[in-house]
Amino acid sequence: MAQFFAGLAGLSSNTELPVRVAAVCYRRSGSSVEFLLVNTSSGKWTFPKGRLNPGMSASDSASCEAWEEAGAKGRIEEEHFASYLDTKRALGHDSLTREIRIAAYLFEVHATVAPQESGRNPGWFSPQEAKKQLAEGRSVPYAKQIIEIIDVAVEELAPKSRLRAGLPLRAQERRRFAPAR
Repeated sequence: MAQFFAGLAGLSSNTELPVRVAAVCYRRSGSSVEFLLVNTSSGKWTFPKGRLNPGMSASDSASCEAWEEAGAKGRIEEEHFASYLDTKRALGHDSLTREIRIAAYLFEVHATVAPQESGRNPGWFSPQEAKKQLAEGRSVPYAKQIIEIIDVAVEELAPKSRLRAGLPLRAQERRRFAPAR
């Protein structure tokens, strides 16, 4: 069970918040990047996210969410690159919400198929449009945190474009990826 929570202990050590995982799905389009978002049951746009799956690593759990909610196939980073707070409706109560901490994993999408979960309506967005969509329907503190994930992701992805251009990367800039569906 210790391996199950490897790398996530720091996220919940100072709080009693439940921890979820999100796949920050992206693809490169020429020199730019696009992000794949899905609809929640309440109609907001978000990253594919969900609970940690017993017997799976956190990154594998996030990869499963990308597959189930967005129909995304690709590669996921083994370690989360950021975290943010969001709210989740309490089960059976449309008006009650609670805070959750979400560990975000970069997921490079190679292909998409129809998602397993209906009503998710996956869509590709530029970074600016993704930030606009993610902010809609969220209160300011949560909107700021989730749109910051886009900025951090774009920053994280920038060194990879230098690698493709043939420029050397420092060892600490390299990321380990795990294959995903």
